[in-house]
Amino acid sequence: MGTAKEGMLAEIELFIRYGVPEEDQPVARQLAHIYRDNPLLLGLLHEHYSTLPDACEEAVTGVAELARQQGVHLLVVVTNSRAFLYAVSVDAVVFLAPYRTELDEELLTYFGFADQAAYLAACPLMAALLPPVPAGAEALPGRCPVCGVVAGEEHLLGCSLEICPWCDGQLSKCNCRFSQLGSEEIDEESLARFAELLQAKGRIVFTADQLPTYPGTSQGLDRRQVRRP
Repeated sequence: MGTAKEGMLAEIELFIRYGVPEEDQPVARQLAHIYRDNPLLLGLLHEHYSTLPDACEEAVTGVAELARQQGVHLLVVVTNSRAFLYAVSVDAVVFLAPYRTELDEELLTYFGFADQAAYLAACPLMAALLPPVPAGAEALPGRCPVCGVVAGEEHLLGCSLEICPWCDGQLSKCNCRFSQLGSEEIDEESLARFAELLQAKGRIVFTADQLPTYPGTSQGLDRRQVRRP
């Protein structure tokens, strides 16, 4: 898994080297490394930089989520002057359209939007999605260093920093997902069911005191004292 992740990150950096202006490359590489432990977002960056929709050669400064349904995320890739909409799951990344343009009717229904007007009303102006990433910055203050959400927002599903609401351990590593599903394996269907169970239990949102490392215990659960909102 580590080798595959490092291989994808190396490919992203190669795409950035040849597809992004030199002065913007540090910001582009920085964000790729911030998202390096999130396969969903790493795959999104890989797809974006490998295709550069609308020939947009700007660095990606962040990713925002508009909606999610059954393991599929409606994500916005934000650059300095443009934004693009993607449908992303653990299995696929699909470019949909430039941001704040009409969405396919089937996708509107799938993500629960009544019509085009309702969808566009749910799309904030691009400037409100994410603050700009300053050149040379070493971190994104107030954001999850793995999946990029801001304090008070739910982590993107699969983020290694999300805390399990059942055991207070690391959700991506504890056994609660298996015990809650009553299964030793997780496929796409069970992942969607687990996402529903997680919402029903109450997901723990990102806060500034969540750190990217968790001390291990002999029981295999990385328990931490966390203040829940």
